Amino acid sequence: MKKDKEILSWARALYLALEENKDDEEKVIKNLIQSLDKKNYLIPAIIKKYKSIKEKEGRIDVFVATEITEEMKEKINKQIEKLEGSGKIINYKVDKDLIGGFRIKTKDYLVKASIKDTLIKFKNNAYGYN
Repeated sequence: MKKDKEILSWARALYLALEENKDDEEKVIKNLIQSLDKKNYLIPAIIKKYKSIKEKEGRIDVFVATEITEEMKEKINKQIEKLEGSGKIINYKVDKDLIGGFRIKTKDYLVKASIKDTLIKFKNNAYGYN
């Protein structure tokens, strides 16, 4: 398990370094190889984990109660781009547990704008469960 943590740490460091130095990708990779020294056998696993981190960091999940039109998706995408910037992967998923409305989940936050969430909040306030 120690090896997995080490791989995760290196992959996270690689992700952060490449985010800061997008133009110096080659330099960042060379520094990684030098830093690993005799542990360069970890490079394939680090790259694989890096790709996983990058995918997760750039993904936004939109949960809706029912299937929505492409026109509605475009409107939502434009609003998300205003908040998050462009280049994010937006996934739409139907969540049968939602009565109506939507939820938006990013790596940093969860927006709950569904009827189910409103009813739960109402119930908790009515019974004093804050």
